[in-house]
Amino acid sequence: MIDAITEARLLAALRGDDRAAHDAAIGELHARTARPLFQLCLRVACDATDADDAVQETFVDVLRGVRSFRGEAKLSTWLFRITIRAATRVRNRSAARRHAVTDASELPGDDDPVARASDRENAARLLAAIDQLPAAQRAVVGLAAIEGIAHAEIADVLGIPVGTVGSRLHEARDRLRALLAERRSPG
Repeated sequence: MIDAITEARLLAALRGDDRAAHDAAIGELHARTARPLFQLCLRVACDATDADDAVQETFVDVLRGVRSFRGEAKLSTWLFRITIRAATRVRNRSAARRHAVTDASELPGDDDPVARASDRENAARLLAAIDQLPAAQRAVVGLAAIEGIAHAEIADVLGIPVGTVGSRLHEARDRLRALLAERRSPG
């Protein structure tokens, strides 16, 4: 997501006193990370509106905490950790839980309306199944689905052992298979 040189440059600008450089750095950070962070939030919050809110909260939290960021982890790891917390807060706060919304622009391009409808239905079923996973499993599935984040980095983000990441991901996949099979079975 962000290479080490860019990360160092962005952190220096975000922590510095030059307002123009700070504003440019937050704009670049947002441009580079907003989409993957939204996808992660969508998998944790299971609602597009809540995911948007969580991304906004993430950037507010980043701006508040960037000066205290010690750099012991990669910037992306820190961002994912903040994002998971924000998405969980938003999900817990959401008064009316809605079913996941799938944007047609996120689906593969296909001019066949039947294929597009089928893709949307399958994506909606998958997101609804992810919504039924426990929060810990949703977080691991979300991180693993975003740019194929390695188990070690997921462990850093969530503050759990690498083996726990693997077992949660395995359990989540098994549960998703079962949930999707239930939805396909007639009545």
